[in-house]
Amino acid sequence: MGAVIERDPLRLAWKTSPVRHLVGFGLLMLAGLLVLIGLDLVRQMVDRATGGPDAWNAPAAFLRIALTPPADLWPRSLVLFPGFALDPETFALAAVIGVLAVPLALGLILVALEWVAAGIGGRMLMRAQSAALDIILKVPSASHDEITMISALASRGLARENGVLGASLLIPVKLGGMIGLACAYVFVMDWHLGAVLAVVLALGMIVSARRALLRFDAAAARSREGDAAEGVFTDLEQRLPALRAHGTGPFERDRVRQALMSGHRPVMREEYRLAIMEAASAAVLMIAPLAVLALGAWFSQTRPLTAGTVAASVLAAALAAYGTREVVQWHRLILRARALLIDLGRGLAPLKLRAALKGKASLPENGALVAQGVSAYDPASGARVASVNLTLAFPSHVALVGDGDAGPRLLAALMSGQLPPSMGRLTYGGVDLAAANPVERSQRIALTGSTILIEGSLRDNLLYGCSAPAGELNHRLSEAIAIAGLDRLTHARGLSGTIDPAREPKLAAAIVEARRAVEAALATEDLDRFVDPFSATRYNRYATIGENLLFGKPIGDAFEEDRLASHPFVRAILEANELTKPLARMGLSIATSMIEIFAEIPDGSPLFDRFSFFSAADRPYFQDLVDRRNEQRRSDQTSRDQERLIGLALRYNESRHRLGLLEPGLEERILVARADFARMLPVSLKSSIEFYDEARFCAAASVQDNLLFGRIAADQAGALEAVLEVTRRVLTQRGLDGEVSRIGLDTPVDPQGDDLTLTELAAIDLVRGLVRRPSILVVQRALDGLPGPAADKLVMNLRRALVGRGLILVTPAISPAMDQPPFDAVIHFERGEPVMERRTRRLEALSA
Repeated sequence: MGAVIERDPLRLAWKTSPVRHLVGFGLLMLAGLLVLIGLDLVRQMVDRATGGPDAWNAPAAFLRIALTPPADLWPRSLVLFPGFALDPETFALAAVIGVLAVPLALGLILVALEWVAAGIGGRMLMRAQSAALDIILKVPSASHDEITMISALASRGLARENGVLGASLLIPVKLGGMIGLACAYVFVMDWHLGAVLAVVLALGMIVSARRALLRFDAAAARSREGDAAEGVFTDLEQRLPALRAHGTGPFERDRVRQALMSGHRPVMREEYRLAIMEAASAAVLMIAPLAVLALGAWFSQTRPLTAGTVAASVLAAALAAYGTREVVQWHRLILRARALLIDLGRGLAPLKLRAALKGKASLPENGALVAQGVSAYDPASGARVASVNLTLAFPSHVALVGDGDAGPRLLAALMSGQLPPSMGRLTYGGVDLAAANPVERSQRIALTGSTILIEGSLRDNLLYGCSAPAGELNHRLSEAIAIAGLDRLTHARGLSGTIDPAREPKLAAAIVEARRAVEAALATEDLDRFVDPFSATRYNRYATIGENLLFGKPIGDAFEEDRLASHPFVRAILEANELTKPLARMGLSIATSMIEIFAEIPDGSPLFDRFSFFSAADRPYFQDLVDRRNEQRRSDQTSRDQERLIGLALRYNESRHRLGLLEPGLEERILVARADFARMLPVSLKSSIEFYDEARFCAAASVQDNLLFGRIAADQAGALEAVLEVTRRVLTQRGLDGEVSRIGLDTPVDPQGDDLTLTELAAIDLVRGLVRRPSILVVQRALDGLPGPAADKLVMNLRRALVGRGLILVTPAISPAMDQPPFDAVIHFERGEPVMERRTRRLEALSA
């Protein structure tokens, strides 16, 4: 694409796909031939239709192609194709069918041409976007504004102009060919008519071009009017205090109206000129076929012009006039597409030069990190460092400690090459970091802490940026997870995940077997009181009323919690067991309690979102419902109110919410309704729920629910931790711990990170750095939010794992446990200035 990208749409189109263009040109030639055939068939049919009763009986050749030059130049016709000799009846039928078939065939050809243009456009789009992508991936991170602009042009801009770019060469050839073919046909029929048509089309082209220019002038005038009006209103806004103080409203009204009218006068002038030119353009192009018709009728008095010749010439003139108008419109679109390519090329050129200068140097495995008079400013954090001079020999372990984290993190970004210095020079092994290949630099010096999640599983996020053989990859991942302390997260996500028993029957059976072992282990350690098992004949104290009613896991949305109260079958079961009114009363009590408890809590509060039975958007509805019930306005009660109240009751869990609303008698009636639900469930709904069965794996339930086959006590302190510890021990003994972690790694991650804590987010980025096995690992944010012992353990794990490799740790303070053995160097930030404290460490102590 030249230096960066071809800026002329026509050349770019041809260079992108010459073969497709040749195919398109072939289709256009075929279309031109069909147009000629159609025009000639019109001529012959009109001649025979106006030639009297015997005209159809005259002998003729079907599809005969001949040129009739002026008699002064060539006395005889030039026969290009003799055609097919047909009898009169067959000729008439063939002519009628041919006239109707030509437009259909042209339509099919144009469809094929559109397909070709779409293919060219797609390749041009990918080519241009690939050029932009290659440069964006290599350009320094400091070019954020330029990258934003280039991204907008390469995405929305190119997508908007893709149709124009794809047909940028085919459409001019199509329109030009149609105009030239039509004019040539009229010239061949009669050169006088052809000359008149050429003059009118030339005039129409000039007028249409002038109309296009006036459109630009009118648009510019409207833009200037908008700017002037904005200035007038801005000035008025500044005068408002004086206006109110001195009562100058009438004066300001007249002044503003005069200013606005004055600004609108240039627009009116341009609009008038454009309207005149619009009318002239339409009139001139309309005159083209009419002029041919009028002159053809006039010449027919003295010249051998048949009615068919005049009709075909008029049709050809109409096609030429249409093509002339479209050529001008297309030229305007091409100019817009060219402007886009020019802007894209201008934006990419300096970035390409910058990327080329950056990506040439290769970094060594180890070496000295040297800063010489380095100054930098981070606009994101506002941090600044000035005149930094230091030398750090790697592999070594360095700590960046400061009274605020802005300085240390800025220095860490400089050391990792994420931020180029505004002054000075930063080298690693004698190589300027600003000139290093970005991919190789990330393999040598890995920065962690700024976690950007991607769509996909937890495994995809942890391995983002790592390339290694599959076996080695798994080994690195498990090792990095253990170092970063993410094994608990992967295990917990695995327990909350699900598996398909049809795909993994052995694992499903092993989990069912482990269920019995977990139950026995809990009983042995007197922890079974912490789990209320699922039983078809008992009410589960730690499940909601809705969950107790279903005694299974919904599949799909038929029996989802939010829709349960409105499901017809569920409502029928509740009504048959006389549960509708008790549950509605319970729902009213819940709504009343929630309104009272959260009366002073704002809608956006996390407490409201976490503990309330309904969303902030539903609070006004339930407030009104409670008020109506308190006023005993029976006439205002609706079936929707009852449905919403039952929905609240079905979410109620006595052990968690503790409102004292669930009585033993009501529990018994719910158990009876549960039995009716399972017994009377229609066949059409059986696929919407999977009931709990102690002997089977429930595919719709989580691994944890299948292991415990019950719910953990939510109202007893330490229950969750104790039960999960026993569960994990049993899984480890049975060799299933790794499988559960695998399930956790395969669970999807929310790209916004809403399902992860800040500490877990930082740990994910830390794992990303560890699995790449860099020469130097720059660690920041990994200690944020960790208690002291956990932070000490993480740092010790990192220092053991990185023996013989470099570590740069950003930390607010160094505890004695972290500093054993001492760091090679500690850089303190005092009033924003880095001061280095050199240490001496014993490498053998790290491996102890």
